[in-house]
Amino acid sequence: MTIDTFGSNYDTSLAVYTGSALNSLTEIASNDDDDGTFSLQSQVTFQVSAGTTYQIAVDGFFSNTGLIDLNINLDIDDNLILGTSGNDSLFGSVENDQIEGLAGNDTIFGSEGINTLLGGDGNDVIYGGSQLDVISGGSGNDTIFASEGNNEIFAGAGDDLIYSGAGDDLINSGSGNDTIFASEGNNEIFAGAGDDLIYGGSQLDVINAGSGNDTIFASEGNNEIFAGAGDDLIYGGSQLDVINAGSGNDTIFASEGNNEIFAGAGDDIIYSGSGNDLINSGSGNDTLWLGGGEDLIVLESGNGFDTINNFQLGLTIFDVTNPNQLSIIDGANGAEILSGGDLLAVVSWTQASTLIDNLSDVFV
Repeated sequence: MTIDTFGSNYDTSLAVYTGSALNSLTEIASNDDDDGTFSLQSQVTFQVSAGTTYQIAVDGFFSNTGLIDLNINLDIDDNLILGTSGNDSLFGSVENDQIEGLAGNDTIFGSEGINTLLGGDGNDVIYGGSQLDVISGGSGNDTIFASEGNNEIFAGAGDDLIYSGAGDDLINSGSGNDTIFASEGNNEIFAGAGDDLIYGGSQLDVINAGSGNDTIFASEGNNEIFAGAGDDLIYGGSQLDVINAGSGNDTIFASEGNNEIFAGAGDDIIYSGSGNDLINSGSGNDTLWLGGGEDLIVLESGNGFDTINNFQLGLTIFDVTNPNQLSIIDGANGAEILSGGDLLAVVSWTQASTLIDNLSDVFV
């Protein structure tokens, strides 16, 4: 291991000890003004042993003080890197490293190996390496940049910012108002409690937004979205999405794919796309704006009524329990569909006769 004070702005002396008590420390290495460049900074090199705790001491010549820049470099056989309670910058090696930032606002750089990167307490910035990393941000408002490996990311409590890499990543952002940018891998995202902002990647993502008022942007892949409790805003991707909005007053924008939409409890607004969509709006008084596809809309008694806009004969089909027991009448805002006196839906800008005359084509 090599330790130096290059970059410090005053005359330093440097020493490394083992032991835990001041009266029992053993000096391993020390140096004063001998970094090979005739400057005022110090450098020591020594062999580390597994399981040994090293104490690093930096002092100023004649009690000088200033800003310390402490640089720690491991040989390739070393794989445990520990920070301090301060704000550390920690760099991994080409081997498999475990880097622990501990307390403080740390910056951690993983390298080529299979790494475990632990930020600890504080607002940390963590850069993953090029292979499979396990990244734990700990408490605090952390920023995490994963790289191209298949990574496991646990951001912990706090308002975190997460960028996943090109691999297949598992992302658990923990509690807090988090922002997640997934990349092109097949990702599994658990956002936890909080008002989260989630951008899906370009392949197949499973997104669990958790509780809170979340905003979710799915991307090109075939996605499964579970928005959870809260008033969520959901944008579907360009292919086949399964969207479960959960409880709350949600707004859902489906895209051009063939989607399955389950809006759940609450007064929801649903915009279907140009694909062929299955829409189950769940309980609550929901508003549906239909796109140009062949849409199948599930209507159930006792779940509130839906307002259906942009009904198209030959494209829009209603799935009901018993079509022959329906009552269809003209209402103030369009054709009203009732079952046993329970209003199931209002079909805007449509006359009741259009539905009655085409009963077998409109209802299944």
